[in-house]
Amino acid sequence: MAAQQRDSAVAAQGMTGMGMQASSEHQNAFNALRIGAASAVIFSHHFHITGTRPPAWLHSDMVGGVAVMTFFTISGYLVTLSWLRDPRLLAFVAKRLLRLWPGMLVAVVADVLLFGSTFTALPLREFWTHPATLEHWRNLLLVEAYVNLPGVFPANPLAGLMNGPLWTIPMELMCYAGLAAIGVLGMLRWRVLGCIAALGYIAYFLTMRNADLTGTMYHWFEYPAYFAFGGLIALLRDVFLLHGRVVLLALLPLAAGLFFGLKLEHSAGLLLLPPLLIYLGLHEAPVFARLHRAGDPSYGIYILGCPIQQSVQAICPQLPFAASLLLALLLALVAGYASWHAVEAPALRLKRLWGQASRPAKVTGWVNAS
Repeated sequence: MAAQQRDSAVAAQGMTGMGMQASSEHQNAFNALRIGAASAVIFSHHFHITGTRPPAWLHSDMVGGVAVMTFFTISGYLVTLSWLRDPRLLAFVAKRLLRLWPGMLVAVVADVLLFGSTFTALPLREFWTHPATLEHWRNLLLVEAYVNLPGVFPANPLAGLMNGPLWTIPMELMCYAGLAAIGVLGMLRWRVLGCIAALGYIAYFLTMRNADLTGTMYHWFEYPAYFAFGGLIALLRDVFLLHGRVVLLALLPLAAGLFFGLKLEHSAGLLLLPPLLIYLGLHEAPVFARLHRAGDPSYGIYILGCPIQQSVQAICPQLPFAASLLLALLLALVAGYASWHAVEAPALRLKRLWGQASRPAKVTGWVNAS
């Protein structure tokens, strides 16, 4: 998910122990990771959309799952830093809505007026006034996902599906609300309390909603656990900046033992993936600076990719899988950049209306990022 490129500005100082220079908004790798995650979602979904059986060695759904975990981890880290910089509830809410809602508006308008109107088997008047079409506009409320549209893509393997990835957006909003709640309660002013809250949720997931133990996937509990882990790293940022490499080297054999020895794949992933992603995201290089200057198309790729894939399949059903995937990826990339430059970036500039707190939040045991 998606959602926080401006918050990368606080991504790091003095990373001596990690062998890196200070990372900044325009040089870190978070944009690259998000673009890669959005592309991985398209790759994972393309097997289902084209009705193609993945190779026996490839767990394609896991690729998509890890991509969404990547979004939630990065979001937890950067959005927590955002709260710590400016712990004002109304400003926080406004900034989060400015990140999610404009892109959602682009997606819903495109779903109904462009893709839906073009690829529905229903007469246009009937399509536009159909209860399911009217319901699709409720995605703009961000609290529930409506992913289907009537009569669309009737010859595709996933007939009726318009925009599957929208189901994670209410979950992202729920994570923002949870973070805001513990922030308003003052728990983020003391690092220990904030860490206890994050660790408490992670422990709850691992013991009560973990597929390794229950045998059932609970994504509405699992992905927020990655968000919480990202927030935990943000609260322990100074330690992580100095000792991130050591942390990863210590966690790697433990995660490997859980994954290969005890077959606790979900537990191993939660243990290792968040610190690995933040460690990689904090790296800087000139190529990342150029990528930042081009904008962040990841949200647009994520929420426009599915209707684009469905359209490619409807128009070119005989296209080989690799060619179809490449075409869908290229079109989604173009659409993502168009959404960013035309709608998302201008909307984010409205953040200045809420200003900045006169001073960053004071957090016990914390060296403030300002």
